[in-house]
Amino acid sequence: MKENLIFISIVLICIASGFYLGTYLQKILPTINLPSFVTKCYFDFDCDWKITNCCPENSGARWECVNLKNFKEPACPSMVICPQVISPKPTSNCVCERGSCVVK
Repeated sequence: MKENLIFISIVLICIASGFYLGTYLQKILPTINLPSFVTKCYFDFDCDWKITNCCPENSGARWECVNLKNFKEPACPSMVICPQVISPKPTSNCVCERGSCVVK
């Protein structure tokens, strides 16, 4: 019984380490195409609303429901011209469905 628990623990640690390593390598080496099981979402907490146009909420932010495993902050220039409209974070849910982040 004790041996089974040790074996299962080792397998789970190896799987978790593989996911972490894959995500880390994708961030530092973006030219590597990782298998889809590393970049798909599996849980709702893998998805979130992010601003994708460098504008703040009080000045024309463009919100997108994104997969946090794949999301890269936009490279914002020092001077950004933003529309003067308030764009609060959407109240719709950004969730994981069949491996993709979707709005519900």
